[in-house]
Amino acid sequence: MMYQTETSRTTEVARLEDYLRAFSQRKALVVTFLVFGFVLAYLYTQLAATTYTATTEVRLRPTPVGSVNENPKAPILAEEKLVLASDAVATEVAQTFPSTNVRQLDVVFEPDSNILVVSYSASSSQEAAEIANAFSSIYSAQRTAEAQQYYSDRIAANEQAIESNDASLQGLQEQRQDLANDRADLFDAAASESRAARLDEVNAALADLDSEISVVNRNTSQLRAAALADQTELATLSSAPPAEVLTAATFPTSPDGIPRSLLLVVGLILGLILGMVAAFFLERLDTTARDEGDVALALGTTVMGAIPTLGVGNRGGASSLIMLSAGGSARIAAAREAFRRLRSSLLFLNTSSGVSSIVVTSSAPAEGKSMTASNLAIALAQNNSRTVLVSADLRRPTLENLFGMEAPRPGLAEYLAQTAELNAEKVPGIENLWLIRAGRPPTNPGELLNSDRFEQMIKELERESVEYIVVDTPPVLSTADALAAARYVDGVLVVIDGERTNTSDLLQVRADLERSGATLLGAVINRRKFERAGLFKRDKYAYYKAESRRLAEG
Repeated sequence: MMYQTETSRTTEVARLEDYLRAFSQRKALVVTFLVFGFVLAYLYTQLAATTYTATTEVRLRPTPVGSVNENPKAPILAEEKLVLASDAVATEVAQTFPSTNVRQLDVVFEPDSNILVVSYSASSSQEAAEIANAFSSIYSAQRTAEAQQYYSDRIAANEQAIESNDASLQGLQEQRQDLANDRADLFDAAASESRAARLDEVNAALADLDSEISVVNRNTSQLRAAALADQTELATLSSAPPAEVLTAATFPTSPDGIPRSLLLVVGLILGLILGMVAAFFLERLDTTARDEGDVALALGTTVMGAIPTLGVGNRGGASSLIMLSAGGSARIAAAREAFRRLRSSLLFLNTSSGVSSIVVTSSAPAEGKSMTASNLAIALAQNNSRTVLVSADLRRPTLENLFGMEAPRPGLAEYLAQTAELNAEKVPGIENLWLIRAGRPPTNPGELLNSDRFEQMIKELERESVEYIVVDTPPVLSTADALAAARYVDGVLVVIDGERTNTSDLLQVRADLERSGATLLGAVINRRKFERAGLFKRDKYAYYKAESRRLAEG
């Protein structure tokens, strides 16, 4: 994360490059969230209940069923919706499909139409289509059967009424025939007052019977016309039924809800967004000194070298002395070149400011200071510069292990304690490089390094035509040893772990060095991220790859 002062922290606004930096630094986290989002979406699609919905349409026509005036009435769709979803229909559907559940049925009607839309949801597309069609067909059949029964009942009632009228008409006609016979007899009888009165009675009765017969005939005609009309309506039900399936349901090809492929895409997008947000916030909260800008702001000095992260096999022992290797990967070649650049910087300081003795230290243990000091000393020696490497980490000496010189011998500790003479041993196999061992661990390393004896050693080495003195000391924040030794050399080189060194620690290192009066020459970033070539990025390590191939071939 970019090192910030208190003032900049309150005014800085995140920019696009900040987000890109966060993504670049924490790609693994973003990819983890991306995969996590995809896995969650995939599990949801696998575990969530899959349902299919099939839809069919039923068209309704007016019928006289339930009409108060026996005229066809328009269907009330809200009522028909209840009828279609009633137990009467569901029970008959369940006889064929026992798994029928009315709660999975949905009935709506299209506005400004006589069409009911019937939908049924089931776990399989075939079941959904078959049950939706069953509801529509059975409802349509029942509504048509009700209309047929209505007309059949009316026809039967009319026919029964016609038969009754016919029987009544026959009786009336028989009565009229009897009266007609009586009137004929009266015409033949002798005239008398009783004959005339009786004739008037018979004529009046015949007139009444004729009127009643006319009424019966008229009613019979009306009944026959009504029966014929009902028969006609009953016949038309086959071609224009009160309810018919307008569109049968087909097997749905996709399940309900959001398509699975879209859910997977959404999971990926959400995972990417969450990963970017997490990466950005972690990056904002991270105070690790990852690049030259962070280090320069925290230490107030320049970065003289940046060593890329080496493989596990080159992080300890003699294999970490990469300046002695002739081949290796592009990463190792880049690291060798970084030490050469660091050497060039020291050569320039030597020419311009007379810097010849330096303390190599760090803020905390395991940041690569001993590896840096060793490879820097080798690089100087390879430049034909007489170089002495001093193992001044009297508490946990490391240089002896790196150079395979672990046999116990008196060294710096004994010299500073005035129990032995100064002994700079020639490092086997490396021209122009000598090593002063740490010696046996003393009880008071801080006091020894802070003594005039240490200053005397530096001056003595310089008098013996030693061109460069590289002193490996303990970390600044762990002990006071580095601060004590730094007083007697020309400057201090601070090694920073680009993966974990905190800017607050560097601020403390800077304050401690300034307080001790030491001169801070610069910094070296160790384990800096090795940037590979991308789709839109040039390969800055192409030269190192070519060098590695050339050395490997010959």
